Amino acid sequence: MAIAFVTTDYSGKFPYIVPGGCSYYRCLLPMTVAGLKARMGLPAWDPKQGFGIKKTQHTGIFGFNTVVLKLLMNRWTPKQVELAQSLGQKIIVDIDDYHDALTPANIAYDITDPEKNKIANRSIYQEVIAAADAVTVSTPYLYEIYSQQRDNVYMVRNGVNMKQFERRKHRSQKPVFGWAGATNYRNNDLEQLREWLPDFLKEHNLQFHHVGHSEEAPSFAEVAGIEPWRVTTSPLTHINDYASGFKFDVGIVPLNDIPFNHAKSNIKGLEYVAAGIPFIASDIPEYRLLSEDGVGMLADSAENWKSAATMYLDYKTRKQTSAAAWVTVMRDWSIEARAKEWNTVLSSLQP
Repeated sequence: MAIAFVTTDYSGKFPYIVPGGCSYYRCLLPMTVAGLKARMGLPAWDPKQGFGIKKTQHTGIFGFNTVVLKLLMNRWTPKQVELAQSLGQKIIVDIDDYHDALTPANIAYDITDPEKNKIANRSIYQEVIAAADAVTVSTPYLYEIYSQQRDNVYMVRNGVNMKQFERRKHRSQKPVFGWAGATNYRNNDLEQLREWLPDFLKEHNLQFHHVGHSEEAPSFAEVAGIEPWRVTTSPLTHINDYASGFKFDVGIVPLNDIPFNHAKSNIKGLEYVAAGIPFIASDIPEYRLLSEDGVGMLADSAENWKSAATMYLDYKTRKQTSAAAWVTVMRDWSIEARAKEWNTVLSSLQP
């Protein structure tokens, strides 16, 4: 056991826990394809052995010489990093969100606010990042930020698990449009849909499906200004069941043109394609990259959103574009396509 992927991004109660989206894409998938001996789990700590992962509620598995930390930002973490390094452990921090650019509209803003959360917050997270031996990031935007602050920054883009999704069978009837995500983890991204989506759905008498509905968060219909009866939902679920909610024919990825979203990867678009679903995304760098590769359409205005959506009303367009995009993503953007990169980076960072 050479590498431990240590993360707090789990749901459920130990030992009945399931990785969250971040730990799934940046810990579990890389661990399974990198070809290295590794374990993943909740953080365990021993002052004589350093970081490990929980085995039971009160015991841990130790003996790792390389540790990847994911979303650890507790007030004791910087000191633990220092002690672990003195014991010979190499500490890597993985970053796939730009926490310093969160907006108040995103629930994570308050959760990680140093003034509201003294125990775990984004200021402490910056201390952890600065103390690490190396940092891995998921986008060029994050690479640019952190490579200016420190040495040993490595970029490995996200890759999608194509096997997780069942490909949509496109039929000639009216398409269902859809979006996957939690409405309370947005940065006012969905409000832009009010300019075109409600009228578009009404004009063509279409339904919309939201994957990730939670009773504790605003409804998609409310945020996007859609008549509630036009919106069906699938609940916010564990990552194991996430793909089962993709019950639509055309996906959308609305993102405001702000730093936080520039730092985000294009994983949602990749998920849509893996599920056989063509998509329209806001015209920001990571989706521009996909579009240049023939994957997805871009929109930078209400008029362009509506125009792209109208093109996808055609059954043959949906079928042909989704099939071509699937081949491209399978070849260039699957987690298997990322395996060599992860293996190279993680192998080079071992003591």
